[in-house]
Amino acid sequence: MLDPRHIRLSMKAHKKKDAIEELVTILHESGKIGEVQTLVKELLEREKMASTGIGEGIAIPHKLIPGLNDTLMVFGRKKEGVNFDSLDNKPATLFFLILGPEGHNVDHLRLLSKLARILRDPRFRETLQDAGRPEDIISAIRKQEEE
Repeated sequence: MLDPRHIRLSMKAHKKKDAIEELVTILHESGKIGEVQTLVKELLEREKMASTGIGEGIAIPHKLIPGLNDTLMVFGRKKEGVNFDSLDNKPATLFFLILGPEGHNVDHLRLLSKLARILRDPRFRETLQDAGRPEDIISAIRKQEEE
């Protein structure tokens, strides 16, 4: 599900809005989505309801999108962190943007739950922080899913 083209190991963003825009732009640049700004606005509206910064340096912005056929995921990393209004008030350094097809609520929630569960492991988070290549991120996620 995670394409190496959808992994950014050194994000430039300094603010929540910029981080979301950077993640969405990755999908746009790979031809997976069209217009960027509308989706960014919708994700920011979703953030106003409740932050997707779940703590421990993790943010998982997500949304169901009409007309989308498959679930899309983007991984981003910002070593210095971005204030994401996280539950623990710590900056987010690991970002997973998840976009799912509208009407697939159960699948979307399962994926979010699974991702949140594997991210609880501090060693796994450290592996994601230290990974040097997109392929290392994908390999680490696959390995963690198997455990």
